[in-house]
Amino acid sequence: MRLFIAGLALLFTTAASAQSRWTLSAGPEWTPSVNGHFYGGRVRAEYDLIKPAGPLRLRLEGGGFWSPTQNFSGSYVLVGGTFAGARQIFDLSFGLSAALTPLPNARLSPYVVMAAVARQSWRRESLWRQFEGSAPQLSSGTGSSGDVLLQPGLGIRARIASHLFQVEMRKFEHTHAVVIGTNLPF
Repeated sequence: MRLFIAGLALLFTTAASAQSRWTLSAGPEWTPSVNGHFYGGRVRAEYDLIKPAGPLRLRLEGGGFWSPTQNFSGSYVLVGGTFAGARQIFDLSFGLSAALTPLPNARLSPYVVMAAVARQSWRRESLWRQFEGSAPQLSSGTGSSGDVLLQPGLGIRARIASHLFQVEMRKFEHTHAVVIGTNLPF
């Protein structure tokens, strides 16, 4: 087992990985709402369409998001009553992104990114609510939707021991995502 871990460590720290056009990223994603924050995890694979040594990076990307079932509850202040429910979301996305950096070959290189992403999402929800003086109402359902999103963001690439790492934050609609990635050795 130690040999396997040492082999993986050597594979990910070779100089060839700095020349790779593949980047794998993962990190948290959250949506603030009236009922609290909904959390999940985002994973993304990116392929640089042009050599990543210049100030402009053009990337093809694919990824997904998953959130565990999360409960929420609250009250209606104006009309009186309470509500509670549960929600779970899963999505797949595919798109194109462009990143621009003023310092393409520096050890720390900040950049701005804009992505156009097609997303297909699936949602499962249940909601229980009761207004003062009325019977409780229960609604539940599943559904899916597709959309195209523009995702602006900021990032920073770091070259550590001839290996590239990146941290990137994107915001779209009411959702925030921070992913940490590294170049793959192939």
